[in-house]
Amino acid sequence: MIAAAPPPAIVVGVGLREWSVTTYRASVRPGRVRFRLTNFGQDAHDLAVVGPRGHRGRPSPEVPAFGGRRTLEVTLRRSGRYRLLCTLPGHAARGMRATLRVSRRRAA
Repeated sequence: MIAAAPPPAIVVGVGLREWSVTTYRASVRPGRVRFRLTNFGQDAHDLAVVGPRGHRGRPSPEVPAFGGRRTLEVTLRRSGRYRLLCTLPGHAARGMRATLRVSRRRAA
């Protein structure tokens, strides 16, 4: 018997700039999520995912300024609201944060 392949990761585009994080999907189903990060700003940024219970995963590598790209893949198992934020000093406090909803219902 051949084991079934895991389902593909859900892709979520993320735009980074001074001082905002923009997701191109408001919600996803639980599972593997691949964040495709694009930096539209003049400073380097990164992205970390903070779960509903406060657990923070390892941040992405820094995304270079002016069109730099990186990918961050995580598994979001629980339903709830996940915070996405830049972990560079002072960036989240200045507005570099967003929310992604994880729900077993159909994703938007």
